[in-house]
Amino acid sequence: MSKNSETILKEAEELDVGEIWFKVLRLPNNVFGILEPNHWQQVISYLIIGTDRAMLFDTGMGIKDISKVVSQLTDLDITVVNSHTHFDHVGDNHRFDSIHVFDSEFAINMLLKGQPNETLIHDLDIALFTNGYPEGFNPDAYAIQPMRVEQIHKLHHKDLIDLGDRKLMVLHSPGHSEDSIVLHDQSNRLLFTGDTFYPDWLFAFFDDEWGKSNPAIYGETMRRLATLEAELDYLHPSHNVPLVTPKILPRVAEAFEAVNNGEAEFTNSELYGYQIRIHDFEGFSILTRSQG
Repeated sequence: MSKNSETILKEAEELDVGEIWFKVLRLPNNVFGILEPNHWQQVISYLIIGTDRAMLFDTGMGIKDISKVVSQLTDLDITVVNSHTHFDHVGDNHRFDSIHVFDSEFAINMLLKGQPNETLIHDLDIALFTNGYPEGFNPDAYAIQPMRVEQIHKLHHKDLIDLGDRKLMVLHSPGHSEDSIVLHDQSNRLLFTGDTFYPDWLFAFFDDEWGKSNPAIYGETMRRLATLEAELDYLHPSHNVPLVTPKILPRVAEAFEAVNNGEAEFTNSELYGYQIRIHDFEGFSILTRSQG
């Protein structure tokens, strides 16, 4: 799934956590990337360490227990934040006492109802696992467990999450999904981008139980994020690679403008049962629904 991207992986140090499903990287500024590289989604969650608390940004696919990895990396109390409520970012929510998510009816309902096995079958084919199913994983039993209402805490645009020596600002970033957020760590010059940006296929075509994407709104989001470029040293995307240079943000904003103006070339394809257009750019692609 990966493309050539403007990565800075020389800044990362791999750690042994005794679980082959996860790859853990120590990143600059007291951040750990928790990667799940053996599935085509190549999901990345982040553990962000402060002096008083730590934050887990997403809980991964739930194929293996991410909480056991987190407990090896810190003994601080954990604030869990979901970048959005698609299945591959909330799989281990149930292993934590509380979850913070953007305050949208869609997001709250997604967490309350969970996701049954039959809605996840597109991602459970053994061919999508690099080394086959991991030991102990039963694809027929895989599901996203529902949360209780008292476990869910609502976030709003420009809320600050205080970890002690660092504060992260919540920025609503709709487009991929209506509940998407990014986190801006201003003091450390970091942006945790969730699925709003990663150096690969940017999905802007959903209109089903996973919510509704909106390429026009996505473009507006990217224009806003591009204005932060000079304030950032790193992007931390939630797929593929954990470190990307922020200079790509203006190019993504320009690409969305070209797509939304009908000026970008594309090829036709099919994904998750959708007829889509794939608009290829240097280092990433934008996927939209085919017209008509």
